[in-house]
Amino acid sequence: MKFTEIADYQLPGGRVTKFSPQADSGTFRWDPDDRPLAYDHETYVRRAVSGRAESSWLGAVFEVQGNLDTAAMNRALLAWHRRHEVFRTTATVAEDGAGNQHLVRRTCAPDRLRFDSTDLGWIEYDAIATTLTDMFDGELSPLQWPHCMVVTVSDTPDVLEDRFLLVFAADHSVMDAYSMLLSIGELSRLYDAELRGESVELPDIGSHVDFSTRNRTMGNEVTGEHEAVERWRHFLATTGGFPELSSVAATRSRPSFLSPVDAVQRGWALPVADGDRVGAVNAVCRAAGHTTQTAVMAAMALAHRRLTGQSTLRLVMPLHTRDEARFLESVGWYVGIGPLEVDVRHARTFADALSAAATGISEAKKLSRVPFPRVAELLGTVAEPQFVVSYLDLRFVAGAADWAARRAQTLRSAARSESEVYIWVARTAEGITVSARHPADDAATAAVTDLVVSTFETMFEVIDAGVHAPVGVESVGAADVQIA
Repeated sequence: MKFTEIADYQLPGGRVTKFSPQADSGTFRWDPDDRPLAYDHETYVRRAVSGRAESSWLGAVFEVQGNLDTAAMNRALLAWHRRHEVFRTTATVAEDGAGNQHLVRRTCAPDRLRFDSTDLGWIEYDAIATTLTDMFDGELSPLQWPHCMVVTVSDTPDVLEDRFLLVFAADHSVMDAYSMLLSIGELSRLYDAELRGESVELPDIGSHVDFSTRNRTMGNEVTGEHEAVERWRHFLATTGGFPELSSVAATRSRPSFLSPVDAVQRGWALPVADGDRVGAVNAVCRAAGHTTQTAVMAAMALAHRRLTGQSTLRLVMPLHTRDEARFLESVGWYVGIGPLEVDVRHARTFADALSAAATGISEAKKLSRVPFPRVAELLGTVAEPQFVVSYLDLRFVAGAADWAARRAQTLRSAARSESEVYIWVARTAEGITVSARHPADDAATAAVTDLVVSTFETMFEVIDAGVHAPVGVESVGAADVQIA
């Protein structure tokens, strides 16, 4: 499963229809809701209020069988929004009597919502990606409802016979990676049921708005002496802030004065292994008591050691916080971050690196349960993560078996940064795909691709060599991994 900007998906020209939710009583006359915003949500909104944040949205594109029925699509999208309360809540800025600003949550009842469609006409293939990107960038915001938009591309018989494309995007405040993926299957089922005039059985779910209350309660109990605060303090102090990918940091030889527009990052996404090869790695690592996720991080630590000479891999790892069954298929921002350190100073075999990675991942998972904005508040830092690696096992997400047939792909907005490096490793039944974004200069591109290539060469070497073969600083496998 690739994770890219819209321009990296081959969209055909076609008739574009926009579907939008409407609240009968008007956005600013919604019911006040005293449930607090989650820590990440509030931090994100406050950054937007201060003007320090640009549009950040997530979404997906996939094919739908049959001709577009706009009435059925409106009903399906209405059911989707009624099911997930996070789509029907928003944060607004209010002032008290002294002129102090504070955030207020307002929520719309399910029965006061409706969906309308607008025909935007025919858009040619060479303009459609830019049109949709500009639309999502310009209209999606944590400060402006609706926070989710849906468009379809239809009437393209020369490209999509008896099919159309559905593209959705949502502000990051209401959607995370699992939400994107869950929504592909859920929207497909809801639309199919509306076409057939049948009901659809979906599991009961919780609300992210209720999760936010729990998140806030947990964070409020954290003090400066909490284990997570101490651990983060040490992690940040080690590198004088969030660690960067050193091989990318080294490419910045002098201060840069690029404007935000000029700092648009480069992104790419490519498969690095098929399902059989990943299964072979998994079998070897399972026999040694470890997982594929651990193998990826162990291999990355060894690759990083070989490429940079540094014995400890330091980065930030996003981890889901859906630790109750009711939140497993709920749309929302259920993500924490943990500090990951994998020390392979004394690793002489891949088994040694696996043990080091397993220890690091276990600690990162534990610490990710504590809201980082609360930790940052106690530490007095406003720093942002710089080197982030995410591992997602997507094989068992509802609807995953249909993604390939639907030509499904997850989407994100463009990012602007001279230093950030994000790498997403996604495992599906078809294998592993790596997606990345990083500074757009050629030196940074080479540094990131070298790390990714070396990581998977090192990991695939265990298929034949086993986990107890030597892995010296110069040891690199000869597996067939190519990233252009």
